[in-house]
Amino acid sequence: MNGESALGWVGRHVLGFTSEVGALLLLLLRVARAPFSRTFEWKELLRQTRAFGVESLVVLGSTAALVGGILVIQAGLYVRRLGVQELVGWAAGFGILRDVGPLVAGLVFSGRVGSRNAAELASMATRDQLLGLRAVGVDSVTTLVAPRAHAMVVSLVALYFIGSVISIATAGGTAAALLHIGWPDFWRSFVERTRLADLASGTLKSVLFAMAVALISCHEGLSVSGGAVAVGEAAKKSVVTSALVIVILDLVAAQVF
Repeated sequence: MNGESALGWVGRHVLGFTSEVGALLLLLLRVARAPFSRTFEWKELLRQTRAFGVESLVVLGSTAALVGGILVIQAGLYVRRLGVQELVGWAAGFGILRDVGPLVAGLVFSGRVGSRNAAELASMATRDQLLGLRAVGVDSVTTLVAPRAHAMVVSLVALYFIGSVISIATAGGTAAALLHIGWPDFWRSFVERTRLADLASGTLKSVLFAMAVALISCHEGLSVSGGAVAVGEAAKKSVVTSALVIVILDLVAAQVF
C-alpha cells in the first residue's frame, strides 16, 4: 500500500511538472510570435518597459552598489596576504560582469517586477477581465501578456548594464578607500584583463533570467482561479519559482558560456 501510495504521489507530481513545462513552452511560442501580429500593442510594450525599468532602478542601483563594495572588501582579505593589488580591478569586473551582476539583477527583478506582474494579471483574471477580452475577440496574450514579457526582457538587460556600471564604480571607490589602490590602477587592471566575452556572457544570462521571470510570472498570473487570496498566491509562487529557475539557469550557463 505504501509503495502504491508513493508511486501515485510521484506520478502526480511528474504529471504536474510536465504540464507546467508544456504550458510554459506554449506561452513562450505565443509570446515569441506576438510582435509579428497586427494586434501587438507596441505602446503597451513601451509603457511597461518604462514602468518595469525605471521603477526598479533605485532598488537595483542600491543593491549593485553594495555588491561592488562587498566584492572588494572580500577580495581585500586575499590582496593583503598575497600582494596581488594589480588583479583587483580584473577580479571585480570579471565577477560583476559574468556572474554576480546578472544573478543579482535577476533575483531583484524577480521580487520587484515578477511578483507585480503576476499579481496584476491574476487580478485581471479573477475579475474576468481577460475572459471579457476573449469574449470580444481580442487575444489577451498578443495585446496584454506578450508586451509585458518583452518589456521585462528589455528592462532587465538595461538594468544589468546600469547595475554593472554602478557596481564597478563602487568597487573602484572601495578599493581606493580600503585597499589604497588608486582608481587609475584599478581601471587599468579592469581594462587590460577583462574580456568582451565576460560582458557577452552576462548579457546572455540576463536575457535568460528575464525570459524565465517573464514566462513564470505571466503563467502564474493567467492560471489563477479564486479571489484575493489567489492573487497573493500567484505573486508568491512567481517569486519562489523564478528564483529557483534563475539559480538553476545560472548553474547551467556557467558550464556553457
